[in-house]
Formats: sequence, C-alpha cells, structure tokens
Amino acid sequence: MSEAVRSCLDSGLEEAQVTVVDNLSRDGTAELVERQFPGVLVLVMDSNVGFAAAVNRGARDSGGDFLLLLNPDARLRAGALKAMLDALADDPRRGAISPRVERPDGRLDPACRRTFPDPATALYRLSGLSRMRPDSARLGAYNLTHIPVDQAMVVDSGTGACLLVRRAVWEEVGGLDEGYFMYGEDLELCWQIRARGLVVWYEPRALVVHLKGRSSEQAAMAMLVQFHKSMWRFYTLHYRQGRAAWLQPLVAAGIGGRLLTLLAVNLARRHRRVSP
Repeated sequence: MSEAVRSCLDSGLEEAQVTVVDNLSRDGTAELVERQFPGVLVLVMDSNVGFAAAVNRGARDSGGDFLLLLNPDARLRAGALKAMLDALADDPRRGAISPRVERPDGRLDPACRRTFPDPATALYRLSGLSRMRPDSARLGAYNLTHIPVDQAMVVDSGTGACLLVRRAVWEEVGGLDEGYFMYGEDLELCWQIRARGLVVWYEPRALVVHLKGRSSEQAAMAMLVQFHKSMWRFYTLHYRQGRAAWLQPLVAAGIGGRLLTLLAVNLARRHRRVSP
C-alpha cells in the first residue's frame, strides 16, 4: 500500500494541500509519507474506523474551498485537477465533479457516472441484464452505458475514488455518512447533494486512472460483506419507505443471495476480488 500512496501523491497534487488519513495500516505508509512528502499532513487513526469516518476526519483537519476525495490507488493524469476545478467554476449549480475514471487497460470504470440504484435499476445491474444490453437506456441505466464516455453530463453519482466537492456543499451536507463503513458513502453523498437542488457533473476532460481493488483485495471477503451491507443501507434509507411490503423481503433476499454467491466464487479464486 505504501507504494500505491507514493504514486498517488506524485500524480498532479503539487499545488494542492494534501492530507493523508492512515486507517491504522501498519505497513509503514504513514512513516513513508512523513519522510518523503514533508508538506503532506498525515493523520493516523487509532483504529480502522472505515472510509467515511477517515475522510471526514481528514476534511475537518484541512482547509480550502474545495475537497478532493482521492483513493490511494488512483492516479491523476496531467491537467485532471484543473479540468475538474474549471468544471466547478463553469456553473455554480454544480456541487461536485466526477472525472473520467479508467482502469489501467483503458476501460472506463463505470462507477464514475451512475444513476441512483432504485430497485428496478439495481435488478438490471445485479442480474447481468445491463451487460447483455449495454446499449439499452433502460437496462443500462445504472452505469449509463448507452451514453458515449466522452460526453460531459449531469449524473446522479460519481465515485469516491475521485470526487471534487465544494467545501460549502460538503459542510452543508455534513460530510460522508459514517453509517457506511465502506462503499455506498459516495452514493449517499451525491444523493444529499442532489437533494439540495445541486447537481453532480461528469467531466470526461479530467482523466484519472484507478487501480481498482488493489486496496481492498487484501480483505476481499470482509469487503464483500461491507459492500452488500451498504447496498441494504442505501435501499432502506431511500427506497423502502412507501414501497409495497412484499418488495422488501425480495430485495433483502436478492442482496443476501448475491453476497453468498460471490463469497463462494471468491473461495475458488486465486486472487479474490470485491467487484465481480
């Protein structure tokens, strides 16, 4: 992990105030950052408090009018931060900017432009129907696969791997919801931004490379559990109220069944993953 953090800090953050929050990694990351990046503020937590709580702590101890959430396994390409800042400046209604996030092989990381996962949208995504018909506006709605990746647009949510947020908006929302230990907190943040009449903007001119899964594969089984717990939390917060009573056990069974299936698949893998 320490090498990943080194590469992250070397990727276009020279003019930014940088805070690294170490969730008690015990791998020498904090010491490496303090030694090689003396201008970076390092906060070491007493325990692994989860992603949301760690980010909130870092935000409280930093300044500036904008906050950039950036995973240690993400790399800003040249001009990415400027493109995101320019996109915020273009329209005061934009509360957050999601860049174009790609995997190392050049494929789009679909989490960078998403629709909120209502039960139908989630069903199409989790059942695999969205992969069968990515050109369908209905079946591919969650990751907007029917829209060209170079098209700038308003989206429901970006990804916490890299997301630029106005400080004033962050403070109004109250930061990340610490009820999410890992995963889902970015969806929740964007939901709260949208609920305040602002928008999340997908900006393809800003390119970020995400070595997705590198930081979570070491504890993939536990992270799978957290991923599905977050799915259930998001559903109960925003979709359970007013829904037909019969739908709730079906959603719970679907989430639980998917978790059990992926846990079994991971047991058979040499390299375990959180993303299927």
